Amino acid sequence: METQVLLTLTESIHNNEPVALVTVIANTGSSPGKTGAMMAVRSDGSSSGTVGGGNLEYQAINAALGCIAEGVSKEVRYALNASSDLGMTCGGELRLFIKVFQQQPRLLVIGGGHIGIEVYHLGVHQGFRVTIVDDRPEMLTKERFPLAECILAEDLVSTLTDYPINASCYITIATRSHSSDRQALEAVVNSDAAYIGMIGSRNKITNAMHYLLEQGVSRDKLEAVFAPMGLNIASVQPKEIAVSIISEILLVKNNGSLEHMRTVKNITF
Repeated sequence: METQVLLTLTESIHNNEPVALVTVIANTGSSPGKTGAMMAVRSDGSSSGTVGGGNLEYQAINAALGCIAEGVSKEVRYALNASSDLGMTCGGELRLFIKVFQQQPRLLVIGGGHIGIEVYHLGVHQGFRVTIVDDRPEMLTKERFPLAECILAEDLVSTLTDYPINASCYITIATRSHSSDRQALEAVVNSDAAYIGMIGSRNKITNAMHYLLEQGVSRDKLEAVFAPMGLNIASVQPKEIAVSIISEILLVKNNGSLEHMRTVKNITF
């Protein structure tokens, strides 16, 4: 049974699907779950292995699903007596540790030019699974983007329309032209992406937003777009611009703040 638990974990992680490992770390009384018992729980509620069965296991699966949704690992405890929610009369207590393996975040880089390639390099180093999209096949070679998970050298709109964007996806737009930037934004703006950013001047951004409003895109969706993308820390150099973009993405991803660490830590001397 432990082999199946480990296989479930391995397959889920390999497929970039969130999964939780539930382990009995201590028990007292006549608990049905013995120390060391394990269970793997997928985000769809399916599981392999067991930590005791019955209502206890049902509660443990729900707790694991909650941890997956919140993206946190934690210990949970269950009292095994008639007055507890479990309604068990074993006596004692069961302690479980739920370890969550989250999806590895994806970075969708739309545009493989000077800025795109620098964002790609930084994204790889930050542990993102990077996909590059551009409609210029000559720009997208394996030699140029050797560590990209996926390279899509096709029509931007059709490619982005079909791409599986979810809440663990971060998107940067810096293509070869204003019109293709706008088309790319229109294709992804209604998605569930955690971050959508587009490069551009004040006039370019304003014109693009007005156009998309006329096309029926909601103002709330457009106001959630980071445009121009990046923090105000860079010169005009592509390498610095990419640092500012990745910094903004990490700010969103990690729920950070625009403060110096010396301020956050309240360093005084």
